[in-house]
Amino acid sequence: MTYLKYFSALTVLTAICLHSLNVYPVNIIVHMVGACTWSVVGYVWKENSIILNFLPQVFILGGGLVYNNFL
Repeated sequence: MTYLKYFSALTVLTAICLHSLNVYPVNIIVHMVGACTWSVVGYVWKENSIILNFLPQVFILGGGLVYNNFL
């Protein structure tokens, strides 16, 4: 689980860099991967604050990709 935690953190940081450079839609996809993996970490750890932060991001980002026809 430690590797997944660090993978998630690096993925979200990479997504933030891509957001600042406006690399669309890759930034959204990378951010969604990071939010999904953080949601898994939060579920395994039974840490509701992590789930509350990242699980809605999955649906928000996914909805944006569907709305803009990228999924």
